[in-house]
Amino acid sequence: LRNWMLFKGSIIMFFLLLLFLALAVLMIPGYFSQEPNEARVMVFFGKYKGTFTETGFFWVNPFMNKKKLSLRARNLDVEPIKVNDKIGNPILIGLVLVWKLKDTYKAMFEIDAQTMAEKGNGQVSVTVAGRMNAFEAFVRVQSDAALRQVAGEYAYDDNEHDKNELTLRGGGEEINNQLEHQLNERLAMAGMEVVEARINYLAYAPEIAAVMLRRQQASAIITAREKIVEGAV
Repeated sequence: LRNWMLFKGSIIMFFLLLLFLALAVLMIPGYFSQEPNEARVMVFFGKYKGTFTETGFFWVNPFMNKKKLSLRARNLDVEPIKVNDKIGNPILIGLVLVWKLKDTYKAMFEIDAQTMAEKGNGQVSVTVAGRMNAFEAFVRVQSDAALRQVAGEYAYDDNEHDKNELTLRGGGEEINNQLEHQLNERLAMAGMEVVEARINYLAYAPEIAAVMLRRQQASAIITAREKIVEGAV
């Protein structure tokens, strides 16, 4: 009887040990560490449970799906594109901008970033790099659209317009601020924010560049002759 009791106790201890090991293995996926300016979108069986932004080492429900995102600022250099300015001249214009995620819920669920990331990686398991590249692709497309809209509202320079009218070449900060405003309006639905936007390339398209150069040279010669006559008078 005593041996039977010892055997029975050993069996119980063995099953308790197995249960403990199973629970330990089950709890492992719930542990994670998080660095500054990172976030994890928590989804529990398809239901959004919030965004975790604290820094450190934590444990959450292991059945929680933790989608990692970066809140750090990112640069985007948009290659020059050909557009028509206000008076119809074809020009090349490009911009550089700094953007970051502002609303993680909108970024994850208002746009189809998951599918875009899967298409880019060719994998079912999407990494944080894949998601951020998908967001960057969205920003690039919207930047192209905003740049075309702003460029079409102003002339390249004031050769054919009132000297006091705002132009792309002379607008400076005002043009950049309007471009930043247009970008923030377009990206608000995706939870993204443009910190800074600047036009970094502006030139006439190659097909009219030579003609416009001769025109500028002629205008400079006329201005110089006017100064000479004025001085003589």
